[in-house]
Amino acid sequence: MQQFIETLSQCPKCQSSQLIFDDHQIICKNCNSEFAIVNNKPVFIREDNKIFSPSFYTNTVTNHSPKEKNIFSKIVPSPSITLNYIERIQNFAQTLEKFTLAYVLVVGGGNQKRDLDRLMSEYSNIKLIYSDVDVNADVDLFCDAHDLPFQDQVFHGIITTAVLEHVLYPEKVVSEMHRVLKDGGVIYSEIPFMQQVHEGAYDFTRYSLSGHRRLFNYFSEISSGLVAGPGTVLVWSIEHFALCFADNNTSRLLTKAIVRLVFSWLKYFDYLFKNNPQALDGASCTYFLGEKSPEKVVSDQMIIERYKGANHLRHT
Repeated sequence: MQQFIETLSQCPKCQSSQLIFDDHQIICKNCNSEFAIVNNKPVFIREDNKIFSPSFYTNTVTNHSPKEKNIFSKIVPSPSITLNYIERIQNFAQTLEKFTLAYVLVVGGGNQKRDLDRLMSEYSNIKLIYSDVDVNADVDLFCDAHDLPFQDQVFHGIITTAVLEHVLYPEKVVSEMHRVLKDGGVIYSEIPFMQQVHEGAYDFTRYSLSGHRRLFNYFSEISSGLVAGPGTVLVWSIEHFALCFADNNTSRLLTKAIVRLVFSWLKYFDYLFKNNPQALDGASCTYFLGEKSPEKVVSDQMIIERYKGANHLRHT
């Protein structure tokens, strides 16, 4: 992966590919920008980034798996369900079998590395490269998805799950992902619809399935649909209602544990609703799997006509 990054990266500030790598830093020969390498991980963050300063990555000791979080997740059930995730990732991988060697960029990798590596292990042609802006993420490089530090058309696939709701300008990020994908490359995206704020100040946007499709209107659809449905939405809603009565971190943690232990069974209704059009109108999260097209393939009218939910209204 290191050779791929060194060969096919570009400066996120001036977009030049004239980069000099050494053991501790990267220097752009065109604009003289410098980017640190911390623990063998390039930090492709621009100095003028107003939200994520390059110093965050050089002065912080990261912890990929907080002990308290691991204990909580082992004892307390998740409020969410994920329908057919393994099948969807396998479908994504199978679309890349047309490439002898397929490089896949994971945008917003977080702590998915172990699970994704395991799921992709049977596909010897796929090489995963993990990126994130979160200093605690387990990744190969740090970057802001608004300025992906890669040259045009170098990746065969992209995976981005529960990321685009956390960026300031989703359309810009999708444009960047489209840029770094080869023609015929494939993208897999998950975005929440009916979910409460779960990332604090870094939580901005939600998309219906139709909105999700419009966001990727320069991609031909392979498949799209439900990730989690109204059952999951109901558990989240009960939890966030109950959290209104919690006034400190300890009581919040206790409230979450009680609600999930008592009500998490409701999420399993999503299995019953997984093929129900009404469930799409009340989805917790949806997915989109598509192939890059050099031109816009879905018009605004087509977005309206291809609505998959149950609430068929007309305003014309």
